[in-house]
Amino acid sequence: MCGEKGLLKIVKKNVFCYAGVMNNILKYYLRVVFLLFPIAFVPIILDGFAFGKNLSLMIMALLALVLWIIKLLTNKEKTVKTNKLFWLFLVFFVWTIVSFFRLDAGVRMQSLMLPMGMGTVGSLLILFFVWLQVNDKEETEKQFLFLTISGLITGLVSLIVFMLPAGKLPLSLPKNNPLVSINSAWSLTGSIAGETILFAFLIFGWLKKLISKIKEKAEVMAYLTDALAVAFFSLLFLLDIYRIFKLGWVVLDRNSTWIIAVETFKTNPIFGVGIGNFTQAFNMFKPASYNLTEYWTSVFSGSSMGVLQIWTELGIVGLALVTYLVLMVLKMKKTVKFWQLALFLAVVLFLPLNLISIFLLVWLLSANVLETKENKLVLNVGENNFNVMPYLVAILILAGVGFGGYWMRKMFLGDFYMRQSLLAASKNDGVKTYELQIKAIGINPSLASYRKVYSQTNLALTQALLSNEEITDEDKEKASTLVQQSVREAKAAISLDQKNPEYWYNLANIYKSLVGLVDGAADWSYQAYQQALILDSTNPSLYLDMGGLFYAAGNYEQADRAFEEAVTNKNDFANGWYNWANSAKKLNKLDVAVARLEQALKLVPSDSGDYETASKELEIWKKELDEAVKQQQEMLKQQQAEQKQPETLKTPEPLPTVNPEEKVDVSSEELEPPVVEPTVTEE
Repeated sequence: MCGEKGLLKIVKKNVFCYAGVMNNILKYYLRVVFLLFPIAFVPIILDGFAFGKNLSLMIMALLALVLWIIKLLTNKEKTVKTNKLFWLFLVFFVWTIVSFFRLDAGVRMQSLMLPMGMGTVGSLLILFFVWLQVNDKEETEKQFLFLTISGLITGLVSLIVFMLPAGKLPLSLPKNNPLVSINSAWSLTGSIAGETILFAFLIFGWLKKLISKIKEKAEVMAYLTDALAVAFFSLLFLLDIYRIFKLGWVVLDRNSTWIIAVETFKTNPIFGVGIGNFTQAFNMFKPASYNLTEYWTSVFSGSSMGVLQIWTELGIVGLALVTYLVLMVLKMKKTVKFWQLALFLAVVLFLPLNLISIFLLVWLLSANVLETKENKLVLNVGENNFNVMPYLVAILILAGVGFGGYWMRKMFLGDFYMRQSLLAASKNDGVKTYELQIKAIGINPSLASYRKVYSQTNLALTQALLSNEEITDEDKEKASTLVQQSVREAKAAISLDQKNPEYWYNLANIYKSLVGLVDGAADWSYQAYQQALILDSTNPSLYLDMGGLFYAAGNYEQADRAFEEAVTNKNDFANGWYNWANSAKKLNKLDVAVARLEQALKLVPSDSGDYETASKELEIWKKELDEAVKQQQEMLKQQQAEQKQPETLKTPEPLPTVNPEEKVDVSSEELEPPVVEPTVTEE
């Protein structure tokens, strides 16, 4: 077929042959995506499962787009398939871009890196588009088979982890330079929840196949594989449900979730807080009741419900687009895939957002659930009517791929070197830690968390230098430079993410550690604490630390007020009650101090060292209180004895005498008493 004579014909035939090859390559590549994505992680960076899986998704999406471009250029038909769902997704993507550029520079970088941020939305849009171009019923079935292989691998690893003895966990592999730390909640998908969702999806898919074959009255051997698959994944699903109940599911409570969404709507109803920026809303709007939950020390980057997270991050517009998607799915009631679509749309909207569930839902939506329309890419120019449109599209897309690849390289290398620096720190290699962190910040200077870690490294090196018994002038100069760098980097973190209390808290702690070394450090620390509390007004730990600053400075009244705020925001805060008791004792309020210490003692486990220490203190304080009460009673008796005076037995006092010179000339006529004639009463 490809050997016809004539140069032009040979070229055309070769191009068409190559187009067929590229089409197959793209299909095989997309199948491999289904095999690799659920189990993909990058152990050589800081967060191998969150950022690692998201990075894998971005790389897979860009490669798929490059392969599709090559297929487009080599294909005779220059067409693009679209449907209503694609245009809805595109509008959603544009709105996320609007919210993305409203964020601070540091938050934008964080949104690109973390799951459910800008990087995730862009990658899924690309995959949705490419799937739409190649998917048909046969191809969808093959992709599902590759997803099943991924599920088998995940399930086998999950069984191995479950059977490991608890005494051997956590298991670090390799031991010398661990890349993976396996604990009882470890999963290839990144979380037990993600693993459970994957198994549920596979159960639904294989069950649908099984029911279809049973209805067709096929032979037993024809659907034996389907039945075994349903049974195997059902067992894995039930095992994961058991693990979730046993280990707990760390999610934000529903009450806090709702309050955060509503408060965000009140302050920024149109835009929300921005894509991938749920943490800001959490810090600013979480209620005081959150402090009474089990995970009150945790900072959540996601909501407990997908729909409320979208509402919080993208405002009323994002919520409206999701509502429109729900209405579109409801119109598909008569289609075969409706129940599967409805189920996983509900999973995404009413459970915490998860990369696995989002990935599977987008794939379902791309799998020919709506009628597709072919759009020709035509823009003829010149005398020969040369169609330049495909090449313009290719240039634009390849430029975008290059731009995305550049930023992914920066994100990957920055995280890689930061992880290496923390490994060096664990080995007490301060010089290597310092150098690697400089390298990480040089590659990716827009990430505030890197600046925070670097500021703490500078402070630790300063304290190490100043702790030497013999400090040289050179050490003092180095320490001075390190102090300045520590403060500078802490401020740089704030400038990159101004509304994150974590970075203000970091700056406050740095200033606090410099009290006594730098004039004004205490005041600066107080100002930083105040700013952190403006952004996180219900955080009892912040009030406790600020109270500690006042207490150390001898300002016991302000310390007492700060500790009171800590206890008000968390009335079961044992450390808050303990410190509040100590501030009362310093203010000579022994009775109040004893009452507060008794409350602290009630909140401490009775078998702990803290309980023993506080109990001894309470005994001493009670003795001091008894002695103070006795002394006060004796003083009161003495005062009462001294103040006793005769109340009824009084001697007449002499009339006052006035010197003639001091007399005042006043007419006595006006001062005389009135004359009243006596009245006679008749009996």
